[in-house]
Amino acid sequence: MGIRQEAIFINGIFEVVLQEILAIQAEIPEQALFLQPFSAKRIVSLAENPPSVQDRVRLFLSVTTDLPVVRYVGEIMGWHNKQELSEKQAAVLQRLIWTLQPSEGGLYNIHSDEKRQSINLLHVWRIQELKTPFSVDQLHITSTNSPHSLNRTTAGGWSYVHNPSDDWLAKYL
Repeated sequence: MGIRQEAIFINGIFEVVLQEILAIQAEIPEQALFLQPFSAKRIVSLAENPPSVQDRVRLFLSVTTDLPVVRYVGEIMGWHNKQELSEKQAAVLQRLIWTLQPSEGGLYNIHSDEKRQSINLLHVWRIQELKTPFSVDQLHITSTNSPHSLNRTTAGGWSYVHNPSDDWLAKYL
């Protein structure tokens, strides 16, 4: 199957988390790592059709200090709703995150009684920092086929975008 035609853009990830992922992947290139977008809303397309190693979703990321610019790209190869993890799953994921990504602060907001929930746990790999970052308006939203808005004032949230061709993306890598 490979990479899906629909990609996801996530607005405003802490760069220290991404740099930590790059450091691990420099030594263990295919290691799955984790991102936890801070939202109580599910990423519906991932929840309804979870990605896998064979059926990945391209991921575009901006950082909290430069919201309208895509600075990283990677792949989502797994998804979990943190509210639905068994105790055993949560314990294993907690150990992995604390060990490999200490700046991520462990598996957070996994209990539904916490004030602000974080539902989505993304399993990511092949994260790369772009040599030439590009404006988010280069990505086109799937529902409207229009360029993504540059009006990025706060971090958080995601949108579904068309996955550009490998040739198009190669000029930024």
